[in-house]
Amino acid sequence: MNAAPLRIAYLPFYVDYYEGICPDFPREKMALAQQCAKVLAQHGEVVWDGELIRDVASAAAIGQKLSAQNVDCVVIVTTIAVFAAIPWAALQHLGVPILIWNAQQIERVGKGYSMVEIVRNTGQIGTQALANTLLRQGRTFRIITGYRKSKRTAMELARFFRVLRAAAVLRKARLLSIGAPFPGMVDVELDRQYLAQHLGASAIDLGVEDLNRAYAAVPETEVKKHAKQLKATHKVENLTRDETLRSARLSEALKALAEGYDVAAGSLNCHGANCLRNEEIGITACYGLGVQNGLGRPFTCTGDLPTALAMLLLKTLSGAAMYTEVQVMDEKRRAVVIANSGEGEDALRRKGCHSIVRGNTNFKGVHGRGASFAYPLEAGPATIVSLTPTPNHARPFRLIAAEGEILDEPLPDAGSLAGFFRFAHTDLHDGYTRWLEAGAVHHAGTTSGHWSREISEVAALLKMEFVGI
Repeated sequence: MNAAPLRIAYLPFYVDYYEGICPDFPREKMALAQQCAKVLAQHGEVVWDGELIRDVASAAAIGQKLSAQNVDCVVIVTTIAVFAAIPWAALQHLGVPILIWNAQQIERVGKGYSMVEIVRNTGQIGTQALANTLLRQGRTFRIITGYRKSKRTAMELARFFRVLRAAAVLRKARLLSIGAPFPGMVDVELDRQYLAQHLGASAIDLGVEDLNRAYAAVPETEVKKHAKQLKATHKVENLTRDETLRSARLSEALKALAEGYDVAAGSLNCHGANCLRNEEIGITACYGLGVQNGLGRPFTCTGDLPTALAMLLLKTLSGAAMYTEVQVMDEKRRAVVIANSGEGEDALRRKGCHSIVRGNTNFKGVHGRGASFAYPLEAGPATIVSLTPTPNHARPFRLIAAEGEILDEPLPDAGSLAGFFRFAHTDLHDGYTRWLEAGAVHHAGTTSGHWSREISEVAALLKMEFVGI
C-alpha cells in the first residue's frame, strides 16, 4: 500500500501595523512566503490559497475551512512580528500537529543593521508570541528556526516531515493477519477494537481456508517464473525442487492477499495447521515474509501485529526493518545475539555477502522445509524497536527503542539472519535488563542507524509512552 502524500496546511502571516516602516515589506514577505511554500512542497501537498493572512477574521475563516480538508499538519510562518491572536484564530479550529517555522532571512548581522533591518527580521518575535499562546492553550507544537537556506534547516524540516509521515502511516495503517494465532503467545496479541480506538489503525483477519484458496489460485506459470527468478537472484542451498516451488507459490499467494486487501503490513502465522501441518502447503512462510518486506510491506510470523506495526514504523522512517528476536547475552563480546528464522531484510545484508536462500534450519513441515533467507548482517549503528499495547488509556501503546551497533563479527553458522548487537548508551547487563523490564514483545524490529529521537517524536504525536535504552 503506497502512503498518500502528506497534506500540509500552510499559513503565512503578515501584520499591516509595520507596513509603513518600509514600502518593500509587503512584496518581500510575499516572496518569502512563496519560497517557503516551494520548500514545503518537497515534503507533501501544500494546502494554501496563495495569500498572506493579515487579521483575526480572515485567519478564523481559513482555520474553519481547513478543518474540513483532512490535513495532516499545519505549518506557520510568521513574517515580521505577527500578533499571536491572528494565527491562534486559525489554529484553534485545527487539531493537527503544529510546526512554527521561523524562516530567518539572514545568516549573519552585518554593518549598517538599522531599525528597518531589525523590523525586517522580526519573524522570531511572532514565533515567540505564538509559542507562548499555544503553551497557554495547552497545545503542543514544534519549532524549526534558523537561516532559511542552511543545510541544518533543510535537515530539520526533513526530520519533522519524516516523523509526521511515520505517525500518519501508523494511524492510517490497514493490517492483515492470516491464520489462527500461535497458541499461548499472549505477548503478540492485539485487540482489534483497542487498535482502532486508540491508534486508528485496522486489521483484517483471514483463516487457513482463505490462505489455501489463495495458494491454489496462483497460476503454475507464475510459480515457475518466481522459482526461476529466485534461483537467478539468490544462492540456493539445501532446498529441493518441490520445496522451492511450494515456497514460490506461498510467496505469490501472500502477495496476492496483501495487494488484494491493500494493506501496509501484516502477519502470517505459518506454524501448526496454518502452514506446517497444512497438507495443502506444508512448509514455513519465511521466504514469502521476506519478499513482502522487500516490497516495503513488513510481515511478521506467529500473528504478531504489534511487531508488524513496529517494523512498519522503522520501514517508513529508514527504509529497513528486520524481524528480530533479541536473544542470549555474550559476556565476552558485551553484546546480545539478534536473529530470526529466515525472514529477510536485504538492506541489512552485509556488503559483499551473497543473499542465500536455503531450507529453513529450524522448522520442517509435512512437505519439507520452506525457503528462508540466510546471511550475516551489515556492521554499524543500529536501532532495535518494540511496540506493545498497555492498559494505560492515556498512553495506550509503548514504544521501546534501543540504540547500539551491530558488530563486525558475524554469528557462526546461524543459518538465518543473525548478528551481535551492542548497546550504545549503557553496558550489556543494564541495557538488556532495561529492555526486558520495559516489557518488550519477544519479537522486535531492527534497522540501521540511530533513530531514537525520531521514534520518541512519533510516540509523542501518537500519545504513546516512549522508553529509550
